[in-house]
Amino acid sequence: RAYAARGISDFARAMWQRWNDQDAQVEGRPDAASDAVSIITMHSAKGLEWPVVVPINSMTAPLNRMDFLHRRWDDSVHFGIFGYDSDDYQMVREEEKVELRRERIRLWYVALTRARDLLLLPRQTERSNRDWFSLIDIDIGSLPVLDTGPFEKSQWAEAAASRNGQDIATWRREAATIAGNQRVITWHRPSRHEELLEPVDQAEEVFVGAEAILEEMPRSETETHVRGSRERGSILHKLMEEVLTGETEECAQALQTRAAELIGQLALDDAADPEDGPCSAEMAATIERALQLPVIAEMRPRLLPEFPVYAGAVENTAACLTAGIADAVAVDGTGRIDAVIDWKSDVAPAKELIEQYRNQLRDYLRATAAQRGLLVFLTSRRIEEVVVS
Repeated sequence: RAYAARGISDFARAMWQRWNDQDAQVEGRPDAASDAVSIITMHSAKGLEWPVVVPINSMTAPLNRMDFLHRRWDDSVHFGIFGYDSDDYQMVREEEKVELRRERIRLWYVALTRARDLLLLPRQTERSNRDWFSLIDIDIGSLPVLDTGPFEKSQWAEAAASRNGQDIATWRREAATIAGNQRVITWHRPSRHEELLEPVDQAEEVFVGAEAILEEMPRSETETHVRGSRERGSILHKLMEEVLTGETEECAQALQTRAAELIGQLALDDAADPEDGPCSAEMAATIERALQLPVIAEMRPRLLPEFPVYAGAVENTAACLTAGIADAVAVDGTGRIDAVIDWKSDVAPAKELIEQYRNQLRDYLRATAAQRGLLVFLTSRRIEEVVVS
């Protein structure tokens, strides 16, 4: 669960790191109240503590599976087949037995140091010289015997039984009252669905209908093709945010320098050609051109970037709560939000993707009560106006 958001790549790297570090410990924490008995393995007891600890099953023999052995220093595997051992198998087997013994002694240290007040060690009458207890010498015969007398004299007071006078009619009436008072809360996060969108790389024209296009800057004859990516989109959003907050100066050199820094922070190479990957020069020019669009330039003094949006609506027993972060909002003189802007870095988005963007922006318009929504496609310099349907 800890890697649900970080992804399988981070999980694989963490597991590989544990393997290289020879980390055989798995930390665990029982989900139980304080007045409970926790049954837990010695591996999982690392870092935990209890008032009383009783090691059990110490008379059993450790499991020794030596079918397939891995030698770490040369990353080799050794095993036997049809009764014939591979080269160095016996040597690797002895090395593995020594290492296992050391590891099990370390586990005993973990187990015996988990007790805060009392450590109880069972004195076994029948034992094997190859059981878990034989791994250590704690001279159990010299330890004092636990006096169980005080426990034998104690008695539990039985609680008086009470009669349940609830009949089926009463149960149904009370169940209906509980169901009627139940409140259902549904969280709606407009920006979250972007993470589920599949990347689209299509060359077809999707902006059809002149009435949908509010504004478009002319294309340059020398304009190069751009390869879109999630990393490029993240950097463009970050640059736009920093320009609007004043953290980054609005000039080509400053934007390119900052874009190059962000590319490096993502462990990527700054491509000379935007068709080959993230290119700081191309992204700086993209931000400059977007800010020069007349409708954006007119709103510029009123724009607030990365604006948190929260709203709620209650209908009967259901509450729908909206939470998200708008890329930018325009605030009028009274402090009211009159426009919501959504920056999009897509190079050639599909029609279905455009419709999802429209719905996302409509959610923000409803939440803010703004009358105007603008989808600004930074790469193509097109602006599409969205209204609440």
